[in-house]
Amino acid sequence: MMHVSSVRQQIADHWQARLPPAGVLFADDDAFAAFYTSKYLIQDTAESIGVHMATGFSANPHAAYIEFWGVMQALVIQQDAIVELYKSIFGTAPMLAKPSPWLDIRDLRNRCAGHPARNTHSSKGTTLRSFMGRRFGDYEQIMYEQYDSATGTTAHPKVGLRKLISDYDLQAAGMLSAVLAELKQKCP
Repeated sequence: MMHVSSVRQQIADHWQARLPPAGVLFADDDAFAAFYTSKYLIQDTAESIGVHMATGFSANPHAAYIEFWGVMQALVIQQDAIVELYKSIFGTAPMLAKPSPWLDIRDLRNRCAGHPARNTHSSKGTTLRSFMGRRFGDYEQIMYEQYDSATGTTAHPKVGLRKLISDYDLQAAGMLSAVLAELKQKCP
């Protein structure tokens, strides 16, 4: 999360050094509030995820299970904050490439959760049900269980979580760089 943290800090420093009137940059008070709070949400999530990635998941499977969901939720919170920050400056949400690490993070979170009340469907229109156990792996490779109703088979997909988060970090930092460039243009 060092790329997101770095660009977020540049945004905060540029803003703090200039402190322009809110009306110069923002359409309304809500856009200013989105900018202000999003900066802190991005910082808190980036730092916390970075520290956790350096430490790793607990050896206690119950604690590791809660930690995994905390990391995934923090990533989604960060994504939502980046979108809000971007919208506060540009007036619209960023365009996301498909496929992208950003969307892959959200998809992995939803697949691992299983969402049994809202079935996940494959590209063939069949129902996929997933389950994430307590012994899922680590940042290098996580594994979950996925049942396909059409074939009656169970698979165990594996994902390199560290690589996915690192790829996402670069993509998200790119979005924040666009915000920084616009901020510098509007408030030199």
